[in-house]
Amino acid sequence: MTRSKPSSRPRPQWRRRPDARPEEILSAALEVFGEQGFARTRCEDVARRAGISKGTLYLYFESKDALFREMVRAKAEATLSAVEEMVRTWDGTTARLLAEFIARYWEIVNQPKNVRLARLVISELANFPELARFYYQTVILRLRRTIETILQRGIAAGEFRKVEAPFAARALQSLCVQLAQFRNCWQQYDTAPLSAEKMLSGLTDLYLNGLLERPAPQA
Repeated sequence: MTRSKPSSRPRPQWRRRPDARPEEILSAALEVFGEQGFARTRCEDVARRAGISKGTLYLYFESKDALFREMVRAKAEATLSAVEEMVRTWDGTTARLLAEFIARYWEIVNQPKNVRLARLVISELANFPELARFYYQTVILRLRRTIETILQRGIAAGEFRKVEAPFAARALQSLCVQLAQFRNCWQQYDTAPLSAEKMLSGLTDLYLNGLLERPAPQA
């Protein structure tokens, strides 16, 4: 009797690492949502990218909305928690803390996957109010509160002027995201482009110099 040759066809990804299925699905979702947008993405597109069947995907996520929510929660949680812990345990000046926060946040918003996600949020989520509200509360509002904590600490310590912290937090958050979008979308057409390092340096200098307390001028 002739033995049949073992199939050389690769096994589906999830069979190799069954414990990693949800994480692999969420990573695939981040890629596909970022590339195609929310409206155009289908669950089968995500399943194909993750190397599983659409039926397997539905074992973990009941709908595209649910998949998007869990993707945002999973991908943002570790980053937000790390930033919050840094602020909570910081032992130096608030000015140095703010500079470190800006540097970390700038690195995060310039990652290609986050550039694509931010573009999706800005351009599409207004058409999906429930998802927009979820993203706002899960990511934007939580991060803004962290910035406000830094600003209020600096004001209380006498390092920062008594600025309107709610506005200043919104401004910093928006400026970082918009500069990252500009750099990744429009910089190729800029006749005098700035490097990411120069943008970060200018952003930090501009923001700190607008916040730092200074002695009143002599009469």
